[in-house]
Amino acid sequence: MALFRNLNLGQKGSPSSGELLDAFGGPEVATNFQTNGTVVFETTDLESTKNLVKTRLAESGYLQSFSVLTLEEMAEFAAQAPQVDPAGNVYRVMASFFDAPEEPQIALPLRSKNNLVEVRSISRNHAWSLTWKPNSSVGNVTGLLEEHLGVPVTSRTASTVGRLVKKFSDS
Repeated sequence: MALFRNLNLGQKGSPSSGELLDAFGGPEVATNFQTNGTVVFETTDLESTKNLVKTRLAESGYLQSFSVLTLEEMAEFAAQAPQVDPAGNVYRVMASFFDAPEEPQIALPLRSKNNLVEVRSISRNHAWSLTWKPNSSVGNVTGLLEEHLGVPVTSRTASTVGRLVKKFSDS
């Protein structure tokens, strides 16, 4: 599956659903999950497919970055979601995806300066974080990770990751 950064299907600066699926080879091999830039696709050559999708989207003027995980990798990752104490007033448990050139060397837990984000676990291509929303501001896990990793990051809620894995594991 591909997890795009800053892609909202059909909105200005983002491809339509058809354009996005065509970049993967069409609806016969790819399907959208929600409108947030999550595409589940089938391929026998992951690297070639990634390069082809990037090229096809760039030819149409779309340059959004994306990370790719297999369904098995996503299921393993989903099973590692941090447990949250209800008394902690956590707003959301967040999953973030990226392609770091090497394993990040970040001391955990990593807290944002405003204390609205706490990164609990991190690997070369994904992280689990907690966010808080004490008033109208919510923690920005994507920004925090991009600042520390120097690569594009995209984030989804833990419930979105759970629904994604359930839907496509049952298929």
